[in-house]
Amino acid sequence: MGRSPRFTYADALHHVTMRCNNKEFLFDDGSRRLFLDLLARSCLRHDVALYGYCILTNHLHLLFKVFGDDVLSKFMHHVSNRFARKFNASQGRNGHLWEGRFRSTIVQEKTCFWRCMAYVDLNPVRAGIVRTAQDYAWSGHRHITAEDQSIIRMHPYYLACAADPAARRKLYLDFLKQEAAREAYSLANALFMGDRPFVRRLEERFALRAIKGHRTTLVDLGEGIWAVELRRGGRLGSSVRPLSPPNQ
Repeated sequence: MGRSPRFTYADALHHVTMRCNNKEFLFDDGSRRLFLDLLARSCLRHDVALYGYCILTNHLHLLFKVFGDDVLSKFMHHVSNRFARKFNASQGRNGHLWEGRFRSTIVQEKTCFWRCMAYVDLNPVRAGIVRTAQDYAWSGHRHITAEDQSIIRMHPYYLACAADPAARRKLYLDFLKQEAAREAYSLANALFMGDRPFVRRLEERFALRAIKGHRTTLVDLGEGIWAVELRRGGRLGSSVRPLSPPNQ
């Protein structure tokens, strides 16, 4: 069966995840610094707005916006390939570093930006590595709460949520506590995430029903937020519902 297509467009907000081959625990502090350096350079090269990241020991998460129709694959190819070459050379290692292709979710900004940013920051907490997002050194959380734009950009929604940095930080930390109590949903499974009309428009825009050998399903994430998954055959799980028109 062929590869699943890439879905993107100018001004799309993407959540992306990549995992090490065979789920190996390969990343240490030195390789994380190397990846961040390459990531920052690639963002400048491809004019990508990075809003969040989290690098664990065997996978990573990125939250960013692209400003062109053809940017996503070029940007991710540049980051992943350059890092793989440098990492393998530094470790005297051969072979594939990444487990297949990166996975990408288009995120509706107006409904899901906050939830997605929190999802990225809470990864090490939910993995049991640290107690709070503030305790993890290899995510964008400290950059966000300090409003340090040396690596990330501050999203307009974050800057508009309160009048000063201290108030914005408190609001975001309170929101993280709320999100930590929510049952986690893996965005690695989703193509799109947003309200019902948004995911329906993208399902129609990219003609998902016409992709042979795949099945489109809709996951209810609560509070009016939905995720679209593209599955290969098999029966639908109990947590998913077939896509239907947004007015139903």
